[in-house]
Parts: sequence; C-alpha cells; structure tokens
Amino acid sequence: MKLIDFDKKFNRRMAEYLEKHAGERSEEEWEDVIAAAYRKFGDTVLSEIGTTPRRYFADMTDGQLTETLKEYLLQDVSVPDLLCEELERRGAVPETLALLRETDEDLVLYAIRLIGADPRAAERYAQMLAEDAYDEHVKAELTETLREMADDATEALLQLLHGPAREDALDILSRTKRRDERVYQALLSAFRAADEEEIPLYAGYLAAYGDERALPVLLDAIAGEVGFVAYRELKFAIEALGGSYEEERDFSQDAAYRKIAQAGAETDIFHPKK
Repeated sequence: MKLIDFDKKFNRRMAEYLEKHAGERSEEEWEDVIAAAYRKFGDTVLSEIGTTPRRYFADMTDGQLTETLKEYLLQDVSVPDLLCEELERRGAVPETLALLRETDEDLVLYAIRLIGADPRAAERYAQMLAEDAYDEHVKAELTETLREMADDATEALLQLLHGPAREDALDILSRTKRRDERVYQALLSAFRAADEEEIPLYAGYLAAYGDERALPVLLDAIAGEVGFVAYRELKFAIEALGGSYEEERDFSQDAAYRKIAQAGAETDIFHPKK
C-alpha cells in the first residue's frame, strides 16, 4: 500500500511559514497557531488525492481505516492525527476491537488509546491483562484505561482474582463506583492476607474503594506491630474513610523512619545540616 505522509506535507508548509515569521509570537502563541493551521490543513483540498485529508480518511470503511493504520506503523511513516481522529470518532467498531487481538506493541497501544474507555472493550481489556503476549507497557496502558471504566469491567476483572493478573485486577476494582459485595470482600481479603510490605498497597485499595466498613479492620491493623511505612499508609486510609487514629507511636528505631527523617533534615533550607 502506498501511503501519503500527511504530517510531512504539513510540517514542510509550516516550516516555511515559521521561517518567514520567526520571532513574531511567543512559544505559547505559536502552539495555538500551529494547531489552527493543522485544522485548516485537514480541510484543504490536496491535488494529490483530489480531496481534503480529513475527507480522505472519512471516506474509508472501518476495515480500510484499521488496515491503513497498520501500514503506517509497518512502513514506519508518521501516523496522521487525522486518521486517529476518524478512528476515535467511529469508536469501538468490530474492526478496531480486532486490533486488540494483535501482538505488535505499537499497534495495540494505538488501539487502546483510540478505543479508550468504551464499554465494548472492557471484557477484552481485562482478558489482555492475564495474557503473556503483552508486555508491561501495554498492561500499564490497559490498567490506566480500565481504572476509568472499572464499573464496566467488574465481572471480567473478578475472574482474574485467582490468576497472574490478580494485583492489577484488585487495583482496578478498587476504583469501582458501583457498590458490589464481591469487590469489597476481595479487597478486604487481600488486605487481611497481606504481609508487612503489602499492607500499604492494600490499605490504599480499601481507601480508594471508600467503604467505611473497612475502618475497624484498618484500626485493628494500625494498633498492632507495624513499621512506620505501613503505619503511615494505614493512617491515610483510615482518614480517607472518615476515621481517625491519634495514638502516639515511637518509630525512632524504625529504619525507614530514620531514613525519611534524615532525608528531610538534609533538605531543610531553614535548618540545614551542619
């Protein structure tokens, strides 16, 4: 497939304009000018294609659009924003959803960003978290997107709680807004089974979920033998749920506490270390 490098065409035109008008605007003003120029470029008829760049992509079928995206990436040609805008406008059509079954990292990342938090992709997103075909970059993007649509993905995420994607699933489930006893119990169980190093993470999940029923469990944990890091995160979680813990604790012998205190002393501009 022969591709048109729309970005190259636009950049060449813009470079000529910038050279003629250099120094006339601030950097921030130039950003607005360039954005407006790109919009105008998208609606300008190009003799090479006999139509505007925007219409060029709008006239493609869903399948043609996704295949064109693949080719831009395969041929290492800059993917036009106008192509991405058209794919975003159409949403999670079957052809775009099919890209989520590809394994090329760049293509999959494009697909996730273009589909976004569309509920139609929720189940597939969750499945991808548990698949070895995707690396940490893809899974980080999936996690971030699923946090925005946690309620839509609840059922699929609950299926991941006994597999390798458990941590990601708990993280995302803690962001759900719709109350679900299964979610609360999963977060609570994870906290109760946590070791010292895991307490801050799971306390944070309970705080994010926002169910006040977790307060007695958190208060019981903070009253026990915990280190400074766990204590601090437990206190934050308790306060986030509307509770409080005021008992004074001595962490002067805690290695993490001493390290944090030392770092603070060294950066205190009013009382510099001598």
